[in-house]
Amino acid sequence: YGNAGLIPPKDHAPVHEDWMVYDDEGKRVGYATSFMYSPVLQRHIALARVRPDLAKVGSRVFLEFTVDHHYQKVAAHVARLPLFNPERKTAMRNGANGA
Repeated sequence: YGNAGLIPPKDHAPVHEDWMVYDDEGKRVGYATSFMYSPVLQRHIALARVRPDLAKVGSRVFLEFTVDHHYQKVAAHVARLPLFNPERKTAMRNGANGA
């Protein structure tokens, strides 16, 4: 499995504890290790372990949630990690500051 950042639709992601990841055919291809709302990105995000072929940016997967005791799958797409990396918070490399 490879690391992948997942971004489900902005307003369609219930919060829960178990998050299995599936492909288009309904086969289990990994699991999300964390899932939360990002106030900075103003949407839900997840960190997941998925098959290497699905860890490519733009791949579509489905997160499984239990809502009112019923399983529901929500589509998500794989995004590049880190999900948020502002320039002002990134350390400069040697020589990058002109010194």
